[in-house]
Amino acid sequence: MTDHDDITPDADPLGAPGSEGIRDAEASLISEMGSLMERWGLPQATGRLFGYLLLRNKPVDLDTMTRELGQAKSGLSVAARQLEAWALVRRSTRPGSRRIDYEAVGDLHHLLLVNNAHMRKFAETLSSGVPVARGEARERLASLAELFSGYVEQTEALVADWEARRAAP
Repeated sequence: MTDHDDITPDADPLGAPGSEGIRDAEASLISEMGSLMERWGLPQATGRLFGYLLLRNKPVDLDTMTRELGQAKSGLSVAARQLEAWALVRRSTRPGSRRIDYEAVGDLHHLLLVNNAHMRKFAETLSSGVPVARGEARERLASLAELFSGYVEQTEALVADWEARRAAP
């Protein structure tokens, strides 16, 4: 059995943009996610891969991604590792295979908690600069630290409320 034999395609596989396997709406989402994440300082390929993985129902290996997105395997590998570092994708392996599969972590709860961890660290870093700064810079750092701390608190409250509503019968 080869590594290709253990690939189970999705019922509705996505093909490269413009191919029969990917619909215009899917191609649009993939493209928009690429543009959005590029504005956040990530390569467009990273955003495109995230959009693609969000549309998948099962984990996908790099060969499948390469074939369906029409992008270089090396670039998709880098993009997958970037998404993994941001905790936006999860990697897994299949028994008897060396292939690595990736899937989007698509629940709001997880994404908000990951974002909150980054924002909390940002707020802490800003706060650590307050005693060092003088004058307007000190006020600016204190204000920003307070803003981002409040953001973290409000997001945690939002997540707690959301979890409570989901758990309610």
